[in-house]
Amino acid sequence: MKKFLIFILLVAAGYFVYENFIVEKEVVEIKASYSKMREGVDIDAPAIQPRDFAHYEGTVKNISDEAVTNIILTYLIDAQPSIAKIDKLEPGEEKNFTTNPVMLRNMDPAHYLKSIEHDKK
Repeated sequence: MKKFLIFILLVAAGYFVYENFIVEKEVVEIKASYSKMREGVDIDAPAIQPRDFAHYEGTVKNISDEAVTNIILTYLIDAQPSIAKIDKLEPGEEKNFTTNPVMLRNMDPAHYLKSIEHDKK
């Protein structure tokens, strides 16, 4: 019984150390939406059909206690990177962003958030 209690204490201590010192906490909160648009067509243009473009737009908020700098949001749209850059966010600050548009090769491509990179203090 004594060994079992020591084992439980070691497991609890390991979990406490992992949660508070090892695992990275989220620094930013993102609310974004996927937008798709179609290029206009001119009757004299050589294209047979108009091209489609897509991008993400939304807000990013700093939910940490420190300022975050050089934030780079990378989305993959149709296997192509679409990037938004934000210079600095103070604690609790929220900013709007729009990623660069990407020309689509498929009608309904896959799209998702690939990475969030920022400088650590």
